[in-house]
Amino acid sequence: MAEWQPSRYSRAQLEERRLAAAEWLQRGTQTHREIAEHFGVSVLTVTTWSARLKKIGTLQATVAPGRPSRLTSSQLEQLRTLLREGAPQHGFPDDTWTTRRVTDLIGRHFDIWYHRDHVRKILHQMGFTPQMPDGRAAERNELRIASWLEQIAPELKKKVAEGATLVSLDEVGFSLKGVRRRTWAIRGVTPLVTLPANWDKLSTIGAITSDGHFFQNTTLGAIRSGDVIAFFRHLLRHIQGKIVVILDNAGIHRAKMVQAFVEIHERLSLVYLPPYAPELNPIELVWAYVKRNVLGNFCARSVTVLKEKLVGAWQRVRYIQLPRRLMDSNLCRDQ
Repeated sequence: MAEWQPSRYSRAQLEERRLAAAEWLQRGTQTHREIAEHFGVSVLTVTTWSARLKKIGTLQATVAPGRPSRLTSSQLEQLRTLLREGAPQHGFPDDTWTTRRVTDLIGRHFDIWYHRDHVRKILHQMGFTPQMPDGRAAERNELRIASWLEQIAPELKKKVAEGATLVSLDEVGFSLKGVRRRTWAIRGVTPLVTLPANWDKLSTIGAITSDGHFFQNTTLGAIRSGDVIAFFRHLLRHIQGKIVVILDNAGIHRAKMVQAFVEIHERLSLVYLPPYAPELNPIELVWAYVKRNVLGNFCARSVTVLKEKLVGAWQRVRYIQLPRRLMDSNLCRDQ
C-alpha cells in the first residue's frame, strides 16, 4: 500500500524534499524511477532535478530579486517627510492619509503613479500602519503645555525628592451604556455585544500617588465641589507630610469652597495642569485601563452590578501596581 501524501506541500516542505532527493541522486545507487516512487513525484521531475544538480550543484530554492523600486531611497525619505507634514499641508481637507491620497502625493511630487494596492505595500515597508488617531482639542495651547513641562514638572520632581507626596487626581464617569472593545470573530460576521440603552451612571473621584497608592470614591451621579473637599480630607488622613495634588481646571476644582479648604490646610497644595492636556495626568491611563480591560464588552444591568464590577477593578489596579508604574513613568520621562 502506498504511503499517504498531503495534497499540497508548503515551500519549506518542497525544498526539504528536493534536498533529500539530491542526496539520493548524488549517491547514484537508485534509479530515477525508484527515487520518483519514494518521493512521490514523476520521473520527469527527478530528471529535471538531476540536470539542475549537475549544472549548479544544488537544489536549494533561489529567490528572485524582483523588480527594482521606482522610488529611490532618497525619494522614500522625502515621502516620509511629506507624510509627517500632514494631509492638510498638501491640499487635502482633513488630516487623514488614505492610499488614494498617498498615490496622488507620490504622483504630484515624483511623477510616479502607482496602483493604490501597491502604495499600501510601500507604506508598510516604510513602517506605516493604519491606526486610530488620538484626539486633541483644537483649543490646546502647545506653547503653554511646553512651558508647564519645562518649568513646573521639574519643580514637582524636586518636591518629591524633598519628601512630599505627589497626587494625580481626576474624576471619571461609568455609564450603564458600557464600553465596546475589539474581540476575535469570524471574518465577515460582525460580533454583537448587548448593552443597555440606559444613561444611569456612576462617578468616581480617584488619585494615584508618587509612592504607588491608589485612592477612590465612587458615587451615584456627578462629582461636586463638596465631594472634592471630602476626598481631600480622605487624602489628609491617609498621607503624611506635604501633599501636592495635580489636577485639571474643572470648575469643581477651582470653586471658592475648594480654594478656602486648601488655604486652611498647610500640608495641602494644588498644581493645575494646562487646559486640554489630559496626557499630562497619569491617572487618565488608569481610567482607560479599567474601561478597556475590565468593563470592555461588559453588560451591567443595574448600577449595583456596575459598582460591584468596579470594586473588582480597583482591586485589580492595586494588585498589578499600576499607580506606581504610571507615576514613575510620568515623573521620570524626559521633558
